[in-house]
Amino acid sequence: MAVWQVVLFANLTLAVGLGTGYAAWGRAAGTLDRELDSVRARVEQLERERQACATGARAGEQQWEARGIVRAIVPGANLLVITHEEIRDFLPARTTSFRAVSPTMSDAVHVGDAIRFSLRGTARDDAALVAIERW
Repeated sequence: MAVWQVVLFANLTLAVGLGTGYAAWGRAAGTLDRELDSVRARVEQLERERQACATGARAGEQQWEARGIVRAIVPGANLLVITHEEIRDFLPARTTSFRAVSPTMSDAVHVGDAIRFSLRGTARDDAALVAIERW
């Protein structure tokens, strides 16, 4: 066998080996990437559940946080009307009235204040303001 044939055969063997290894690595990397995304989503879900449990939540209860501007305060009805940003997985950006869990909660803010607030509930209809602070 001539030297050039040996060199050609060795190069072809090396190229095939590297190509096969790279293809296998690419498939493994894709699988690991999908698995990592799945685990991240699960960790986020568990973190939300942990926070809900730590705050004494009822079964199925969730907590949302957002920012907005106080547009009106209705003390007798214990309502605050807030123009807010999108509340992820809950409401689009709009103006909404929220019931406060404490009648004194509205004393901390005034109409026109920029605020950060937290809502807690099991659905849109029973979500209530549980925390509010100027922002």
